[in-house]
Amino acid sequence: MTIIQSRGAAVLIGAASWTAAEYGLHRFLMHELRGRGLASVEHLKHHADVTYFSPASKKLASAAATTALAYPATAALAGRRWAGAFTVGLLSMYFGYEVAHRRTHTHPPRNRYGRWARRNHLHHHFGAPMRNFGVTSAVWDKAFGTYDDPGVVTVPRRMAPVWLLDETGAVKAEFADDYLTKGAARADASQVDRDRVAAFTNAAPALELGMDAGPKGGSPRGR
Repeated sequence: MTIIQSRGAAVLIGAASWTAAEYGLHRFLMHELRGRGLASVEHLKHHADVTYFSPASKKLASAAATTALAYPATAALAGRRWAGAFTVGLLSMYFGYEVAHRRTHTHPPRNRYGRWARRNHLHHHFGAPMRNFGVTSAVWDKAFGTYDDPGVVTVPRRMAPVWLLDETGAVKAEFADDYLTKGAARADASQVDRDRVAAFTNAAPALELGMDAGPKGGSPRGR
């Protein structure tokens, strides 16, 4: 019973540890490196084009790399059995995060938490790329001073999630208290290039077509 309880605790601790890993990976490995390394390239491509998500093969490679780091380090401290359970908990939350992150862009919120998660993450994309690194939790952003209250999030219309807009291209009534949109619905080739430059310099994308991107790490709200 003690071993079972210990392993159960290790799974829970591993799961709880994901929020810290999520924050650290997102901030330092993906944004601070500005395109140096596969993880940063893949993530900033997603900022340049929010419909782009890394293929499953790269997600699995990321999970393998996480295991290669987490398991031996934990085994050295607490033994192999505990480390195995810890890693299971950590990876379970990693895959849960991947689903939650994708749904933030592709599905509307269903509850208060979902509403918060979308405002928080879309503000990171469109208002302050060097803030709000936590996707599932704001605890580490608040601890390290990188949390920015999203307020009303202004979204470039060309990058708006499909769930946000009605058939006329306007923000749906149920989301009008949380979001505004600006600019044209489609970008030409030159704007696509500007969006990529903005993403790889950690700048917010321009709200209007043809404009320069927002300041690095800033919080332009477009209001």
